[in-house]
Amino acid sequence: MKPFSILLIRLLGLYLFLKTLFAVLPALLGPNAGELWSAELLPVLIATLAVPMVGGVLLWCFAGRLAERLHGAGGVGDGASGRIPDNDLVRAGTFLIGTYLVVRHIGMLVGAYSTSGAVAYDALFMVVAGLGMMLGGGALATLYRRVKHLGVGR
Repeated sequence: MKPFSILLIRLLGLYLFLKTLFAVLPALLGPNAGELWSAELLPVLIATLAVPMVGGVLLWCFAGRLAERLHGAGGVGDGASGRIPDNDLVRAGTFLIGTYLVVRHIGMLVGAYSTSGAVAYDALFMVVAGLGMMLGGGALATLYRRVKHLGVGR
C-alpha cells in the first residue's frame, strides 16, 4: 500500500504544481504581464500561486515520509498477496483529498486577508475541513468500516 500511496501523493503534488502553473502562464506571457508585479497584486500573486506550487513540490519531495506516516512502519497490505484492505484505501484517499483542499484553499485564504483584510469564510471552511480529513482519516476509516458491515452479523 505504501508504494501506491507514494505514487498518488506524487501525482497530487505534480497536479497541484502544473495546474497552478498552467492557470497563470497565459497571464504571465500576455501583453499586460507587468501589471502582475505591482505592489497591490504581488501579495495576491504570491498567496495564490506560490502556496500551491510550493505545496506541490513539498508533496513530491516528502511523499515517502507522508506514506510512512500514513500507513505506519509495517505497511498493512504490502504482502505478496496483492490485496489492499478497504480501510487503507479509505485512509489514503481521505488524506489525499484533505491535502488537496488545504493546499488549494490556503492561498485563497491568505490572498483575501492580505488584500482586503477580510476573512474568506468559504476558504477557511475548506482549510479546516481539509485539516480534519488529513488528521482524522482514521475516524473516517472507522465510520466506513461500520457502514460497510451495517446489518451484517459481525
